[in-house]
Amino acid sequence: MAGGSVDAGSSYSPSTGFVFLFNLIVGAGALTIPHSFAQVGLLYGTGALCLLALVSYISATFVIEAIAGVNALRRLKNESVPMNVKQGSVTVVMTKQAKLPSDEGAESVPFLIHTEGESDYVSGLHFDVSEKIEFAAIANELFTHRGLIAFYICTIAYLYGDLSIYAVAIPKSLREIICPRPSMNMTVWDCPDVSLTSSQLYRVLVAAFGVSLGSFVFGHLHKTTCIQLITTVMRHVSFALMIILVIIGIFRGEGRSVADVVSHEDLLSLPDFFGVIIYSFMCHHSIPGIIAPISKKRTVGIILLYAFITSLLVYVTLSITATFRFQPTDIQDVYTLNFNNYPIRFFAYFLSLFPVFTLSTTFPIICITLRENLHTLFKGEPNSPTNDHFFTPTKVYALAALLPPLAIAMCTEDVGMLVGITGAYAGLGIQWVIPSFFVYCLRKRLVVVQNQLKLSSLPKNPYASPFGRIGWVYLSFALSAASLIIITYTRLLKHK
Repeated sequence: MAGGSVDAGSSYSPSTGFVFLFNLIVGAGALTIPHSFAQVGLLYGTGALCLLALVSYISATFVIEAIAGVNALRRLKNESVPMNVKQGSVTVVMTKQAKLPSDEGAESVPFLIHTEGESDYVSGLHFDVSEKIEFAAIANELFTHRGLIAFYICTIAYLYGDLSIYAVAIPKSLREIICPRPSMNMTVWDCPDVSLTSSQLYRVLVAAFGVSLGSFVFGHLHKTTCIQLITTVMRHVSFALMIILVIIGIFRGEGRSVADVVSHEDLLSLPDFFGVIIYSFMCHHSIPGIIAPISKKRTVGIILLYAFITSLLVYVTLSITATFRFQPTDIQDVYTLNFNNYPIRFFAYFLSLFPVFTLSTTFPIICITLRENLHTLFKGEPNSPTNDHFFTPTKVYALAALLPPLAIAMCTEDVGMLVGITGAYAGLGIQWVIPSFFVYCLRKRLVVVQNQLKLSSLPKNPYASPFGRIGWVYLSFALSAASLIIITYTRLLKHK
């Protein structure tokens, strides 16, 4: 439940938290990077990849700061016990009905009556990430009504769109393995081995996908630990295998010359590459659910840093080796397709299944995230009086998160259309814009609290972003606006 504390029994180690976060980052987008990277060129591609990875990491640290800050504000609001503090005394007058200072009526709440001593202290203003607070709860705490409307439109559009992409891509990939397409221009063909048409087989696989992975949506994130760890091994093996096979080809003289690689550049492909990178570093919406159960909370910052560095190294290595091995026009939009005809058939089949491995582990995490956000959005709705505990709120919201993507998958196989609707716009909002507004509004709120309580300073937030200057927030806003304009302009040009 959003905002609930994490029980000790549901916690996991920092290494497991790293696995969850790395799996979430290196998802569907990882397989689309080599194609776009090769189109842009080695120098521009590497520069753009590193720059956008940095911006995505900065916004991820904003999310963690916002979680800790909102936790502190909530505890301050609910604090009711006076406290004597060393180096001075503080008289605190707070009640359960007291409201947190806001921009509209900060002066009406007498949190602190008198302070003595050299250091000020606020009873209850304790920064931590022990309690899971979903994006929706953070937005409810910090945003205005109009901000909330924009937030929910962006978040729900992205999460439902993302889940729909997964619900289409996984069954479609499996179908291509079970019943290969006779030619690229065929949309429906017979599958004699299963006595079905290709479209019928696809829908059967969608249903099987929903039943097999949908069960995890009714539980908690830590219950996906087993499949996360197993798939992490498969993921590392798959990436290592693709890199090794490509390097072998390069040493056999099947690659491109250094001069050819360095000289190739296509700046017109850069906007599309921006969209691919933004999608490929997406993890921000699920950070609250991943960091809350981590047993050693002070390691959260270093886990986030290691996850982004590791993901960036994987992306750079995968892209550079692909660029030196294949011509830009030969690299498929889903990189594993370049290995379909590899002579060792086991490797070919294993890599063909890699998208299934990748997306299958991420689907439950994102679905649980959507479930928790829906729960937070409709919190306070009266439950129907019934003794039947089958339809608990958790199960109802789990079904609300799971069924619409499956219904969309039953109606369409067009992954490109879904990615186009979901990708650059809602994804940009979730990854860059919303976290930046979170930390901007939080810092303004803390200044209001400080002024209201007449404090010389507030307690230090140990989870504050290392990019604490306001210039980093403005940089994120500026890059978001620039990316939105460039991506939109490019799409309009393509449709002329």
